[in-house]
Amino acid sequence: MPGSFNYDDLFSADSQDTPLKVVTHAEYDFAVAYPAPETLPVDGLTQALQVMLDTRAEDLARNLAYYPHVQGSPELREFTAGKLLSDRGISVSPDEIMLTAGSGEAIGLVIQALTNPGDTVLTERYVYTGTLNQLQRFGADVVGAPIDDMGIMPEALDRLIDELAEDGRRPKYLYTIAEHQNPTGSTLPEARRRQILDIAHRRNMPIIEDECYVDLRFEGETQPAFRTLDDSGIVIHVASYSKLVAPGLRLGFFTAQDDVMRRASSFKIGSGPNQFSAYAVEGFLRENLDRHRAALNPLLREKRDAMIASLEENFAGTGATWSRPQGGCYVWLTMPEKADLGAVQQGCMDGGVGYVAGPAFAPNNDGAHCARLCFAFETPEKNRKGIARLAELFDDMGVLSGTASV
Repeated sequence: MPGSFNYDDLFSADSQDTPLKVVTHAEYDFAVAYPAPETLPVDGLTQALQVMLDTRAEDLARNLAYYPHVQGSPELREFTAGKLLSDRGISVSPDEIMLTAGSGEAIGLVIQALTNPGDTVLTERYVYTGTLNQLQRFGADVVGAPIDDMGIMPEALDRLIDELAEDGRRPKYLYTIAEHQNPTGSTLPEARRRQILDIAHRRNMPIIEDECYVDLRFEGETQPAFRTLDDSGIVIHVASYSKLVAPGLRLGFFTAQDDVMRRASSFKIGSGPNQFSAYAVEGFLRENLDRHRAALNPLLREKRDAMIASLEENFAGTGATWSRPQGGCYVWLTMPEKADLGAVQQGCMDGGVGYVAGPAFAPNNDGAHCARLCFAFETPEKNRKGIARLAELFDDMGVLSGTASV
């Protein structure tokens, strides 16, 4: 019997030896990126499918016998076009929408359509790690733009582009989560969005706008989308049903002008996303969208408030600051700069509290003193107790005194 076959000389040049990750969960899991599990509408999705099976059985059977349309379910694209118009004032036809396996696939397709290895791409100073990983995987030189507690600062963005130009680097495009940003939780005001659009036109720099959290607002006013403010084609709009309904259904979408859609679709492997999931989401949301949001968002607010109250109680006087998001899933914790939350992350995990340290989100290789805390997943009580436990762990490990050792 021969030994194991040796592939060492056969792997492609672009392949990477990446360990298969087994996700572990702490007792207090603030590291996850999931919405409230108790709000997943399992019964509603099941009922929606049953109604469709009762009323459209022949159509469903015929459609499920084929691979999905490359742009995804026509019915869900029609619903999505209506939702974009009513929620965001974005007027597009179903044919201008491509459904994808979550917003991650949408972002990946657009990145590949626009990015050559070595291209400079701008993001927020801290950016969703999934997008950062994709940008880097496809060879982008990612630069994080200066931010404050309201997001990207337009004047600083303009100066950054000038500084990059002096170094021979012209940004290809800007990727941003302007509404309930991941990881910081910030929402970019309309005035700044208009300024950034002016910069984008002047610099011939498209904007990839990721609105995967836009439905999760529980306080304040939703700001108009970049795409709402500008229909010239410079804005590529990405969104998702994952955070609103269920991440496991893997349904996102994007809309862009025709040439971008065609180029992006050239990187798509196979047909459109899961048709059965599309039927469930479309059937459920047609009847329950407003009701579902009305049930989900107050619970998210209660969870945020519990985490913020515990931060105030347990981190007062430590030099720590934290964001107060008006929606979404995340609080951004900033400790004094001497702290290294990456160095103690595993120790805290072993001690029962999970979080993601700032460097995972940092294209500029900073943020060691920061961490993303997801408030959406755990109960309000576990948010309170988990933050108290985190303060104890930081104290035991010397993070609060600046004497941390690992």
